[in-house]
Amino acid sequence: MRITVGVIGSWIAAVMLCLSTLGLSPKAAHGQSAPDADTADVAMTVAIPDTVVVTASRIAEPAAQSGRRVSVWTQEAIEALPASSYDELLRTVSGVDVQSRGGFGVQSDITMRGSTFNGVLVLLDGARINDPMTGHFLADMPVPISEIARIEVLRGPASALYGPDALGGVVQLFTHAGLHQEQGAPTGSNANASAQAQVGRHGLYDVEGTARLARGGTFVSASFATQGSDGQPISTPGGEPVTDSDGRVRTDFRRTAGSLAWTQRLAEGHSLFTRAGIDDRRFTAYQFYTSLPSDNARESTATYWAQTRYQGRLSASTQLRAQVAAKQHEDSYRFTPSTPPNEHTSRLLTAHGQIQHALSERWQLSGGVSGQARSIDSNNLGDHADEAGGAFTRLRWSPTEPLTLTGSLRLDADHAFGTELTPQFYAAWSKPHYTLRAGAGRAVRAPNYVERYYNTELDSPPDGSVGTPNLRAERAWSYEVGADLYPTRSLALHVTGFARTTDGLIDFAQSPGEELFRSRNVLSVDTYGLEAETRWQQSWGARGHTTWTLAYTGLDASLGDVGEGVLYTYAASAARHHVQGTARVQWGAVGGSLQTQWKERLDAPEPADLSYSVTNARLFYAINALDSEATVSFEVRNIFNREYSEVFNAPMPERWWLLGLSVDL
Repeated sequence: MRITVGVIGSWIAAVMLCLSTLGLSPKAAHGQSAPDADTADVAMTVAIPDTVVVTASRIAEPAAQSGRRVSVWTQEAIEALPASSYDELLRTVSGVDVQSRGGFGVQSDITMRGSTFNGVLVLLDGARINDPMTGHFLADMPVPISEIARIEVLRGPASALYGPDALGGVVQLFTHAGLHQEQGAPTGSNANASAQAQVGRHGLYDVEGTARLARGGTFVSASFATQGSDGQPISTPGGEPVTDSDGRVRTDFRRTAGSLAWTQRLAEGHSLFTRAGIDDRRFTAYQFYTSLPSDNARESTATYWAQTRYQGRLSASTQLRAQVAAKQHEDSYRFTPSTPPNEHTSRLLTAHGQIQHALSERWQLSGGVSGQARSIDSNNLGDHADEAGGAFTRLRWSPTEPLTLTGSLRLDADHAFGTELTPQFYAAWSKPHYTLRAGAGRAVRAPNYVERYYNTELDSPPDGSVGTPNLRAERAWSYEVGADLYPTRSLALHVTGFARTTDGLIDFAQSPGEELFRSRNVLSVDTYGLEAETRWQQSWGARGHTTWTLAYTGLDASLGDVGEGVLYTYAASAARHHVQGTARVQWGAVGGSLQTQWKERLDAPEPADLSYSVTNARLFYAINALDSEATVSFEVRNIFNREYSEVFNAPMPERWWLLGLSVDL
């Protein structure tokens, strides 16, 4: 069955590629197609409408035509939720499993549809930000949360468009300046600024400020944030206090982030976007990566980010986009106060160019190329550098008004795993009150530097883990069917069934009689699951509105090639049952939100909890005075004071309260 479906999927994608080649015109270039009834307002709206997504296909298109399940969170929803970092926001997105080490965005792993944390691709304004060292750094975002204007989450494979690592899904963050360019850098003049401050338990502080200026075809956005806390005291699973030479060990952290971005309209239909950002954090890393009793670690990281993107409309039916991004990530990890630190500096340079051309009303063609150069300098991984590149094509055909067929094919060449071909094909049947969708796709994940070289330079690894330089790529075929139902204007229902067959899953494993956990292509995994979500919105005139969401994700995984007594680190840590709920209510100046989740996992790295639930709440009151709008807020995190850990024994926050004030000028 696996071979048959794979061959069929490859054949369909090959046919689509041939059709694409035959239909390509000499003037082909990337961007939006000729405006139509669904996308004509994209350029001028304050935020891209929820019905239009770009993550599913790299271009703006109606979500109902993509054949994919995509969630969209706008700025209003982001600001209403009790969250201090983007990974805390993702906890509210159905189907996203966030596994944190500590709270307040210190460090988190992100998984989707049973993938490992290295199988989710994160994009910042369209640029890959995944660190080549390890997926543990996905939460190191070089922009403050106040700069994030929109989040799109695509579930399922996307390697055929975005390249390796888009196996479980894609998370794309749009900032205000990046979204301004997506909208076409409209003209107009205005200026605004905002400031926000929160204080809370254990000496918590969180201060953010933003300033934005739009004048003519220029848009500038600057943002700054600083956060920190003395942290809560840490105890062992048996309740004993954890101490070091300085006394009681606590979950203290400090983080500073800043960003400066600029969007410039060059000419009608042409614009340039540029950003520079930084994130610096220092924190207790107690049992972040091991459960060894001797683990009393501290860690500091710094992320430096720069990107620039050009996009232009070459004709009414043709657009071009080109982007370059650079990232440097520095990590210093000390296992105990008496051990020397592991020092790592990783670098990533990416370039991407793509074109889109509307061949006719029913046929749209796009394609592009991308490349990356990556390197690492490390005292326990060694010094390494390698490159990767790929090319893709995508063809969308609407043979009838309700039916849309989309095929994509990508060829990647990567120093880490060789050459891989990744096709995908999706279909959508869309009517006013429902959409039916189905599709299949192949994805690959490249082994990262930790998996390839961790501790290979050392004679005696201090934490019992070691890498394998000649790892193969992790390969998977995914299949899904789903429906989106809109029985009323206020109610939306989404349901998706999915399956994935993965060969060569990469994990750190320990066989009987061995002392070390060694990274290996050890597993063949069959994953099956169901995603269901309901969303209800209601307004009461101009004064009141409410939004409620309830989501359930259930999955099971069958691990093949498992030897008796073999221990795995992350392969089975996904949630078997995951329930997520949010509620937002506002009446006039008063409002509040509630966010809760319950999770039961397939397995967990000892001694992390297999099952737990957490609920957060936020209340606010808005005040208009002196031509400014101020909001006073009160939050309680972990209302029921649940003691739990999501990774090893890294302690998650107990009940915390936060008092905040924000001012818009």
